[in-house]
Amino acid sequence: MNPITEEFDEIRPYHDDEVKDVIDRLLADDDFLAFLGSYHSPVLGRYFPRVVRFGARRLVKRLLGNVTSIADFQDVLSNYAKRIEVETTSGFQYEGIDQLSPDEAYLFVGNHRDIAGDSLWVNYALWLSSFDTVRIAVGDNLVQRDFATALMKLNKSFFIRRSEEGTKKIYAALLESSRYIHHSIADGHSIWIAQSEGRAKDGIDLTDPALIKMFVLAKRKQPLNETIDTLNIVPVSISYEYDPCDNLKAKELFAIANEGGYEKPPGEDLLSLVKGLGDQKGRVTLRFGQRLQGDFRSAPEVANAIDRQVLDNLQLYQINYWALRRLAKTRSQEKYVSTWNALQESCDKVDTTEFESRLANCPEMLRTQWLEMYANPVVNKFVSKSTRLAPI
Repeated sequence: MNPITEEFDEIRPYHDDEVKDVIDRLLADDDFLAFLGSYHSPVLGRYFPRVVRFGARRLVKRLLGNVTSIADFQDVLSNYAKRIEVETTSGFQYEGIDQLSPDEAYLFVGNHRDIAGDSLWVNYALWLSSFDTVRIAVGDNLVQRDFATALMKLNKSFFIRRSEEGTKKIYAALLESSRYIHHSIADGHSIWIAQSEGRAKDGIDLTDPALIKMFVLAKRKQPLNETIDTLNIVPVSISYEYDPCDNLKAKELFAIANEGGYEKPPGEDLLSLVKGLGDQKGRVTLRFGQRLQGDFRSAPEVANAIDRQVLDNLQLYQINYWALRRLAKTRSQEKYVSTWNALQESCDKVDTTEFESRLANCPEMLRTQWLEMYANPVVNKFVSKSTRLAPI
C-alpha cells in the first residue's frame, strides 16, 4: 500500500480492492438489513423481521451484487439519484458546470441544507456531465452505526474527526483533515465540504472562517494566497423548494430558542437522512460558482468571498417570499418587516394554498421557527446584496 495513503487509513474512503468484502459484510449485517427492510415495509418489519431481512438481502444483492469498484458503486448511486429526481422532485436543474474542467480537481465548498442530499446532487450533476464524482467530507458525529459508516465510505466519504477532546488531539485531527484535502486535490480527486459544521437549519448560509483555517493548516508556512489558489476552491449553492426535514428542524430551533439547547434522540440523524432523500422536495436548484481568486489576507476574507457567490447563486422560491410576508405581517422581527417592505412590489402574486397546507402540518408552537427557516434565505441574500458583505 502507498505509505502516503496509509497515513489516512482511519479517515479515508474505501479503495477498489476493499469493495467486495464490504458489500459481503453488508449482506450479512442484520442491523443494516432490518433498517432497510423497516424503511420499505415498516408494518411487516415489526411483525415478520426475518421475512423483511430476507427481502432486504435480496434487494441489496440485486443492486450491489455486481459492484466490484468505487466507480461501479457511483453508477448505482447515480441511477438512484435519477429515481429520487423523478419520484421526489418537480425538477432538478444545475448550472455553472461549463466553467469547470473535467481534468481539474476542485474543492467544492457548499451551503448545507440536507445531510446526504447536498453532496448527492453535486455528484449527480457531475456524473451527468461526465466528470468524476467527489470525495465527501463527513463529520464523525454521523458515524453511529457500522453499516452507515460502510455505506458512506463506499460513497467516497472521508471523516472529519470532530469528536476529539483536548487541544492536542483536536489540533492533530484538524491537521490530518487539512493534509488529506491537500493530498486529494494534488492527486486529482475533487472534494465537497459544507461551508460550516452541521446543516444551516435556520436557512442562514454562512461560511465559518474556522473552516478556511483548517484548509490552510497543512500549508501554514506558505502565503495564504498561494494555498487558496492551489486548492481550486469553487463555491456551490443548493436550494430546495420544500425542505423534507422542515418540521424536525423547526423542533430543534424551537428547543434552542426556548430551552437553551436541544439533545437529539438516538437515530434522528438517520431519520433526517432518509426523509431528506425520500420525501418531496419540489424544485431543486444547484449552481456551481467560479473558482475563487483574490488577494486574500485572512480567513474571514476568504469566507466572505465564498459567501458572496453562495448567496448570489442561491435560488429563491415563492414559498420563501410567502414566509417572509407572513412574518412581516406579524411584525415578529424588524429584519423581516424591512426586507419585505423593500421587496414586496417586485414579488409576484401566486396561489399560496400549497404553502398554507404545508404550514398547517407543522405543530402550531413551531410555526414561527418554520416560517423563519423559509424566510431567512431571502433576508440573507437581500442584506448581502445591500452591503456586499463588507469584510469583517
